[in-house]
Amino acid sequence: METLTMFIDTLYAQELGAESYQLIENKAMVSMTYIGLALSGSLIKDTVFEDVIFEDCTFFGSTLENCLFINCLFINCKFQFSKFSDCNFENTSWENCKWGLTALNDTEMIASEGKNNYSFITEAPVAGTQTLSLNDFLALPA
Repeated sequence: METLTMFIDTLYAQELGAESYQLIENKAMVSMTYIGLALSGSLIKDTVFEDVIFEDCTFFGSTLENCLFINCLFINCKFQFSKFSDCNFENTSWENCKWGLTALNDTEMIASEGKNNYSFITEAPVAGTQTLSLNDFLALPA
């Protein structure tokens, strides 16, 4: 069984040229809106996202490397078991997103902000699970 990213709606497949991916590299996504998109087990590398809206999207077990997000908006998204490495976020906002066991390594945020309920979540049956603000989550030691 192959582990591939499946874009749920065929519209996304038409935009990127195929229905499933393990690697998305050297792409430019401009003025796009993704609703209910699920990325799982993917590597997204050297990609620019400009004026992109992600709403009710899930990033699960995916790695984003050397990506640039400009004027993007993440609304009600879940980031679980994923990794952002050497990514830059400029004028990007997160609203009501949930972060669970997702790392932001060597990532820079310029004029970006979080609004409302940003949470660090874990589904593990651990007593005393904490809910943290995005800033507190980003301040956690690696």
